[in-house]
Amino acid sequence: MKDSGIWIVLSLIGLAAAAAVLFGGVDSGPKLAPDFTLRSLDGVEVSLVEYRGSVVILDFWATWCKPCTKSFPELHALQEAYADRGAVLLVVSLDKTEQRAVDHLLEQGYRTDNVLWGSLEASRAVKALYGVGGIPRTFLIDRDGYIRYSGHPTRMTSEELEAWL
Repeated sequence: MKDSGIWIVLSLIGLAAAAAVLFGGVDSGPKLAPDFTLRSLDGVEVSLVEYRGSVVILDFWATWCKPCTKSFPELHALQEAYADRGAVLLVVSLDKTEQRAVDHLLEQGYRTDNVLWGSLEASRAVKALYGVGGIPRTFLIDRDGYIRYSGHPTRMTSEELEAWL
């Protein structure tokens, strides 16, 4: 019976070590946002690094995603409220076609110059670069290019955004 206690402790240590390997272990602080280049729906090549010095709200989105279309207006309103303080919104569209994204955005009264696509493969590559599984997914990137928030867009508060402006 005494030996079983030792095995339980050793098992727990093993599980903790496995979790550290699988989930990154101790938080080592903010991660530098991976740079990428995609074409905007207006046909201009856009690179994330061009926005150093601004606070970037990076959103992964698609017109076919109901939670995405529901959170989209809130995210735009948040960015617009802080645009004069350096907040920028970049949206990576995961739509199958560029035209579908353009049509939806124009129909809803949104601009298209900050929505990035390039091609479905290129957008998916950026999605993979950021480790995005499901959408919508939003990242808050500080002026120095570090990720300060990662999660659902409706969970990012104005207080979190203000902290980096």
